[in-house]
Amino acid sequence: MTPTPGYRLESDAAGTLRVRGAISFANAAQAFASPPHADHGAAALDVDLAALENADSATLAVLIAWSAAARQRGMGLRYLHAPEGLRNLAKLANVERLLGFA
Repeated sequence: MTPTPGYRLESDAAGTLRVRGAISFANAAQAFASPPHADHGAAALDVDLAALENADSATLAVLIAWSAAARQRGMGLRYLHAPEGLRNLAKLANVERLLGFA
């Protein structure tokens, strides 16, 4: 049996979260159920996607869900350093602006 590819969220001293690993069909439900949040009550949160691996439509769906969850909490969410493949997929789906890629 092949292990489920994983991802993790890491926070730096400035409060930026970094996604490491892969968010895929294998773990999208887990990622969907655990949207990122700011521990210090900030009005906005930056999520660095530079170390994200193998972005696919499941990844895109999770990022959209995370953005929606942040808006429901009254918080802004901005994705930084999105990989080119993910940017292209977001462009095809016409959700670039919704995700706030920076």
